[in-house]
Parts: sequence; structure tokens; C-alpha cells
Amino acid sequence: MLARGTFVCSGRWKWVLALLILLTLLWPYCYCLAAIVYNYAFWILSSDTVQIAAPITVPEHFANQGIDPPVPKIIHQTWRNMELPEKWKDAQKSCKDLHPDYQYRFWTDAAAEELIRTKFPWFLDTYRGYTHNIQRADAVRYFILYEFGGIYLDLDIKCVKSLDFLRYFNFTAPKTYPVGMSNDLLVSRPRDPFAERLIRNLRYWNRWFFVKYATVMFSTGPMFVTIQYALHGHKDEVTMLPADIYGKYKKTSAAYMVHLHGSSWHGNDARLVFWLEHNWVYLVTLGVSSALLLIAWLVRRYSMLSHAKASPGQMGVVSVPDLVSVFGGASKGAIPRNTSSKQLEQVL
Repeated sequence: MLARGTFVCSGRWKWVLALLILLTLLWPYCYCLAAIVYNYAFWILSSDTVQIAAPITVPEHFANQGIDPPVPKIIHQTWRNMELPEKWKDAQKSCKDLHPDYQYRFWTDAAAEELIRTKFPWFLDTYRGYTHNIQRADAVRYFILYEFGGIYLDLDIKCVKSLDFLRYFNFTAPKTYPVGMSNDLLVSRPRDPFAERLIRNLRYWNRWFFVKYATVMFSTGPMFVTIQYALHGHKDEVTMLPADIYGKYKKTSAAYMVHLHGSSWHGNDARLVFWLEHNWVYLVTLGVSSALLLIAWLVRRYSMLSHAKASPGQMGVVSVPDLVSVFGGASKGAIPRNTSSKQLEQVL
């Protein structure tokens, strides 16, 4: 017998309590999850509305009136220190040779942190607190472009044509696979509103997304840029470099660059994500089928329980002699007091 004031949590309230606890734990992720869903919906349904950056799409007021383009002649690249790996030196040289009148700025980790410390001290703790070095490498490029403007290039990009036409667009990122924008090449004017959106949202998206690959991609990497574009209010001020000019997934004579082997931070979890990406149709089919089977089982279970509560005496007629025989010949058809619910269920 329960003491007075004892709280009894029924099955239904247990589920409600569990759901409240789960929502409390996942609340910081709710906005991120909603933004991710919206992002994929946008790119699937509205990707054809994205503005394209190409030599033939240079705004007329620049071409006809001789107005200076908004992006300054600066090339930015980053690395841990001044000792650049040999495999990337030719790529670095190619971009410098094709842009002889550009200022070239090479950012080491120490110089990058100094920029954050002096110009953006509000972000320093987040910058230092990143779990993976690649997150700092991703983040600092947005601050560099916001502060100085110019063209940012990953070290594994080899230039084969001049990128000067990109200076006529306010902010440009390349089209990537399967959806969205990459961040290995970025072009921006100083103080661009979209660049500001990127740096202002980095702290909110600094979350763990279950595996390293997803954490990097969504907190600072290409998917972070892709989502911010989907949520951006002035999409007409942001342009996308098409695949034929980008040259990473579509190698043609129209490509302005060649991509060497990079992505050195990718691990086994990235291979898993790529496998999931290539087999998403089968996985979705399996998931939907499993969900339907689960729903069918729950509906059937609920129907049985509801019927049992409504007509407890109709689930099966059991005679008193049957009960007597089951419980050891108890006299007068009485069921022993110590009979367990499991024993009763076996009889019924």
C-alpha cells in the first residue's frame, strides 16, 4: 500500500516526462536542426534562383562605366607556419604569377590568432576553444575577408586562368556537390553583409554534431556557409561560381583552376558520411518501411489495450475449475493472494 502523497507515474506520463527531458537536452540544437531541414529544402526547390558569377555575368555598370570593382586586389592563403609543404608550392606560385599586381598575404596560425585577438576579441574564446584545427582554419578565412576583402584560396588550388573577373561581385563561393557552396575559394568585398553574417553566426553553430566530419562541416565548413546562404535575406548580393569554372567536379577547358589532393582532415567518419550520401535512397526506403511497421505495431497494440480496458470480461472466458487447476487446486475457486500478474496473463 502506497503512503499518502506518493506520486505514481503512469505509463502515459512517463512518456511525457521522457519527451520533456529530451526536448530540454536537445533545445540548443532545435534551431540548427530546423535550419538544416530548411537548407536542404531550399537547395532542392530553389537552387536555380542563385546568382551566377562568370565573366559573361559581370554587372553592366562595371563593364560600361569603368567603375572600380568592390573586391580589392588581394590574395589570401593560410597555413600552420611559414614552412609550406612542397606539394603545394607550385599551386601557390601559379596563383601569384597569374595575378602579379595583387597583394599576396600569407597567414600563419599565429598571425590568424593575432587578427582575432586584436580585431575580433569577442570571438577569441570560441576560436581557441575549437576542438579541431580545421575549424580555426575555416573560421579565420571569414574574418580575413570581412576585414580586408579579396580572394581566399586553399593551398591545394592551382590557378590556370586569372580570377580577376570575380572582383566584380560582392561575395562569391563555388558550387559544390551534392548541394550548396564550398569554402575553399571565397571572394568578398570588405565589410560585406554576408561575410558579416558568417562571422556573427559562428558562435551559435559551434556545436558537436556527433562525428568529426559533420561537426566541422556544419560548425565552420562548407555546410555552414551553405546554410547561412539559405537563411540570408539578400541572396541577390551573393553569387555562386559554376561547376565548369570551379573545375573540381567538372573538369573542362572552361575551368579556371585545378584542384590537387586536399581535405587532409577527413577521417573514417567522412568515408561513412560519403557512403551514406551515395546510398541515401536505400536508407530512406529502409527508414520509411521501418517507421510504417513500427506505427502499425503501435496501432495494433493500442487497439488491443483499449479493447481490454473497455471489455475486460470479453478477452476470453475462463472457468473457475480451470483457475483452480492452474493454481494447485485451491478450494472454492479462490485465487491465492500471492498470485502474480504474470501467472494471470498466462491463464488468460
